[in-house]
Amino acid sequence: MGLIHAWRMQKFVSDARVAYERGDLTFVAGFDVDGRGRVSMKKIRKEIDLIVSAVEPIGWQCVGVEQFFASVDINFVRA
Repeated sequence: MGLIHAWRMQKFVSDARVAYERGDLTFVAGFDVDGRGRVSMKKIRKEIDLIVSAVEPIGWQCVGVEQFFASVDINFVRA
């Protein structure tokens, strides 16, 4: 993934900080899974763990992960 992955992670963290400072009660981070490629559940879980570990130190707590077809949403609330 390289630079695209780093940019996306930076965007998640930046958006989470802005939402926290703005006083939002919830924050949702999500990503799409390429349906044409063979992406293993292990890789998807690793991506979820990376996002959660990057966003939780800001002050959010992960309360759920939802998958819908080829996308994953990770829900956070203020800790």
